[in-house]
Amino acid sequence: MSSATIASLTIAYEKVVICMGIPILFLGLIGGIFNVFVFLSLRTFRQSSCAFYLTIMSILNIVQLITGLLSRILISGFDIDLTRSSLFYCKVRTFIFQIAAC
Repeated sequence: MSSATIASLTIAYEKVVICMGIPILFLGLIGGIFNVFVFLSLRTFRQSSCAFYLTIMSILNIVQLITGLLSRILISGFDIDLTRSSLFYCKVRTFIFQIAAC
């Protein structure tokens, strides 16, 4: 591939990450927060062991969105790479993302 093709694909990738990633991030965070709120506030859900599992999964999904998608948006879309400036964040980000994905 020529360098012009690679450059145009890189620009297209950055635009897709910004245009698709930000709405997915915000809608996912809002949906996860609503899930946690509903599962913790209603008495019917507080008494069910299945609702406890769903609450924990909603919290883990929020963590996964923040550690995975937010950092990907910052790295690919806005060229802000926090993993280069902080060794601790670099190691913890991968660990938390993997734990939340289980």
